[in-house]
Amino acid sequence: MRHIGGYLLIGIGAMFVMATYFNIPLAIDKLWPAFLLIPAIAFHIFFFMNPKPNRAGLLVPGGILLVYAPLFFFSQIFMDGDMSTTWPFFLIGPAVGLTELYIFGGRKKGLLIPIGILTTVAVVFLAANLLSSQVGGLLGLLLIVLGGYLVSRKKSDDYSV
Repeated sequence: MRHIGGYLLIGIGAMFVMATYFNIPLAIDKLWPAFLLIPAIAFHIFFFMNPKPNRAGLLVPGGILLVYAPLFFFSQIFMDGDMSTTWPFFLIGPAVGLTELYIFGGRKKGLLIPIGILTTVAVVFLAANLLSSQVGGLLGLLLIVLGGYLVSRKKSDDYSV
């Protein structure tokens, strides 16, 4: 228990240092995702203190919250809370929780189906969001340049070693 208190103090101290030296405001409207991160870490600690397959259900909500908390932090700090392009991570959260359940809960093959479906759908929508942004335009330009290089390079007829 002493270690948990020590880690908590280190985390609070790090927030004060970041607020002071990196000009990150300590406002509850930006820090509320910490209240999701704390139970996520607690679920993992409670499981790994006594890791038995029948207790692996603790990892499902822990894994979900472990994905959502950084997502909300990112959204609050960099995007003013706008999640119009990052919403597919809501599908990745349950996929991570179920993957942890699969790995630590006896490797039941039936879990691979929802994990695969959630991950595939999330990746497809993340790629669609990425390709419809400025990054997609840059990627398109890069592909055009690479294709032009492949088409215009001189053909070597000499295949000898």
